[in-house]
Amino acid sequence: MTTMAQSGQLSRFYGQYKRPSQQIDDRRRNRMKNRLVFIGSYTQPIILGTGERIPGSGDGVTVYRMDEAGHLTRLFATGKPNPTYLALSADKRFLYTVNELKEYHEEASAAVSAYSINEKTGELTFLNRRMTGGGDACYLTTSENDSHLLAANFTGGSFSIFPILADGSLGTASCFVQHYGHSAHPARQASPHVHQITPDPEGKHVLVADLGTDEISVYGIDWASGLVTPNAAPAIKTEPGDGPRQFVFDQNGRFLYLVTELSNTVRVYAYDSASGSATFLQSLPTLPEDCAVESIAACIKLHPGGAFLYASNRGHDSIASYRVQEGGTLSPLAILSTGGKTPRDFNITPDGKFLLSGFQDSNELILYSIDPLNGRLTEVERTACNSPTAVLFADYECLA
Repeated sequence: MTTMAQSGQLSRFYGQYKRPSQQIDDRRRNRMKNRLVFIGSYTQPIILGTGERIPGSGDGVTVYRMDEAGHLTRLFATGKPNPTYLALSADKRFLYTVNELKEYHEEASAAVSAYSINEKTGELTFLNRRMTGGGDACYLTTSENDSHLLAANFTGGSFSIFPILADGSLGTASCFVQHYGHSAHPARQASPHVHQITPDPEGKHVLVADLGTDEISVYGIDWASGLVTPNAAPAIKTEPGDGPRQFVFDQNGRFLYLVTELSNTVRVYAYDSASGSATFLQSLPTLPEDCAVESIAACIKLHPGGAFLYASNRGHDSIASYRVQEGGTLSPLAILSTGGKTPRDFNITPDGKFLLSGFQDSNELILYSIDPLNGRLTEVERTACNSPTAVLFADYECLA
């Protein structure tokens, strides 16, 4: 027979006891996202080919932690000189930066740098640096399996590919390709200006946006050797004077969205991954019809949910939003006046809740919430940050 005292003890025991499934659920509830934010910047002045002087007062790569409300807490800064664009390895263990320079070690070349990431503290540890072979490196990305780093040289009009070694450092370049040609704009397109290099979603081809020649060149790639070959299909052409700057693919790799810097448009293409060819579908402006200020487009990003697309305008200092329709084409939603100056780059949190933009000339980061129904941006918070040029998120899981 069980006494009342024994009954109470058993009750307390069973109240504290948790089935294995309950223990797993508790661990899941206690597992939180540690979201790190990496901001690239100009740390020293740079003079463009047009003669324009860009001031630089940034701290290099500045690392922040973002909480669930989107608030930023500064953790760490390193990475001079001029880490103006950033890329993350697929496993999020390593960070890569361009060093946007005209000369490095007395050579007419920019550079790329590799860092390991301490996901708990946000601290970056320098691994090594490689010359890119061309001036003013402005973009870089990693291959899907982290085998290679691909970098674009803007003033040099060229691109380079580097093997990524087991420790995350960069090997000697496996490939260097120089572009040639020009296009319609006498000041901005007198020579090639490679602005982006990115593998297509299936990894069969590498696409290279050249602002100076008004085309996206397509190359086949052998990932074993890190070498490229010109594609059989013709390059993806834009209109003369467009100035293709950056592009993104949709989640299925069926559509390509390109922002043109000089003509301020978003161009939509159907993409065939088998041949590396594209069919033009649509062009939409990034600016309002009555825009009276000189402006050039900058960044383009697709929402992680695939429903919305965003593009930024420097000069008009706005962010245009579009709805992605079923056939891949776009319908305009809004053009948001930001109140900041020069929204050069922005990114969207992996969960799609926030958009964070760096404003190069007003020295600030502005955070916006994203309405999941209509894509509308609503300002949440401003954070002082000198000369920001790149925004990158990395989510890590940790126990509370």
